[in-house]
Amino acid sequence: MSDQVNDRREGFRRFVDEHGSVAIVAKRAGVPPTTLYSYLSGKSDSLKGTTEEKVATAFDVPVAQLFGGGPLNREVAIAYYVGAGSEVHAFSEGQGPFEYVEAPDYATDKTVAAKVSGSSMGPWFDGWVVFYDDVRSPITEDLIGEICIVGLEDGRVLLKKVQAARTPGLFHLHSQFEAPISDVVIAWAAKVTGMRPR
Repeated sequence: MSDQVNDRREGFRRFVDEHGSVAIVAKRAGVPPTTLYSYLSGKSDSLKGTTEEKVATAFDVPVAQLFGGGPLNREVAIAYYVGAGSEVHAFSEGQGPFEYVEAPDYATDKTVAAKVSGSSMGPWFDGWVVFYDDVRSPITEDLIGEICIVGLEDGRVLLKKVQAARTPGLFHLHSQFEAPISDVVIAWAAKVTGMRPR
């Protein structure tokens, strides 16, 4: 296990201690206590990006402050392996291991990354890393027509262009080289702010 992983875990342990207990932090953030216990006990090497965001938002602090300053050398966590097609491998809540990649210049304290698996957005993009930082749940109208990381109700996490369906609350997901995924409910979505080869 790297010193960076240990330093981040200890930073988060100090944050939890400063705010009372795991139970208090978890309740305020609306996340399962077992997720935080798993991370603090070393069963997982990182927290999922959405979990970090929930805790940071609940306590009105930057994500980096949860870990005593955040990753070294301006790195961001890969929160998901996303499918550009219909298949996806996503980390479960509180599990890992997670990778870290160098943060882009435009990264904020909330920026996380996803690694693309699949070629429906174009074969060149298989294995690329995409960045996002503003998760909307539910999805908002300004994301219609944008390329987004989308989380579906069935647990899939995909990289797609979002279009509204005729039925309110349903959406079509488009890619360059595969048929659209039609009439799906989007649990959450975030506009891609940038991408680059891994």
